[in-house]
Amino acid sequence: MTAPERPFFSDESFKRLFDNYKNRLYGYVLALTHSHYTAEEITQEIFIKLWLCRDILFQVENLDGYIFTIARNKTLNHLRKAAYDVRLLKELQERALSADVSNNVEERALVNEYDRLLQDALAHLSPQRRLVYLLSRQRGLNHAEIANQLQLSRNTVKNHMVEALRFIRHYFVERGSVLVVVLAALKNFFFH
Repeated sequence: MTAPERPFFSDESFKRLFDNYKNRLYGYVLALTHSHYTAEEITQEIFIKLWLCRDILFQVENLDGYIFTIARNKTLNHLRKAAYDVRLLKELQERALSADVSNNVEERALVNEYDRLLQDALAHLSPQRRLVYLLSRQRGLNHAEIANQLQLSRNTVKNHMVEALRFIRHYFVERGSVLVVVLAALKNFFFH
């Protein structure tokens, strides 16, 4: 005796689902990432996930909520990863700078929150580490110039920067939102 087949989305049903959601999902992800390439990649990942679990989609009561929850989670995971991946940070920075985002009230609020969190984090650094960070990020000095000015070894300056950035990044993650962490990256925070 064979087990009864479980119902699942047919190929045609899945194609209708794809046609119904592809543009909305792409637009949603694009609005969060400001990257056409990233939006395409994440949208494809969403549909792959939906295809792989198509045999249970018929059980989902709120399909719209389910699909957009997947989209939100995949996008936030991408942004979290970007907060630790310099290559992705550079791409996000380029995309965000090219998308005229400075007029958005929400984003101005994020900039203010970023500035507040940064000042709080800097206040928790040792005076020497804070000075090294400020000379690098505000005055644009490289490690050799800072070492010469403070009469420290380049290695000491490098260690201060690594530890300052690690602390500040952790401070942002603990006290701020993921978007503030990403904004920090967009403001050329994690790399010089």
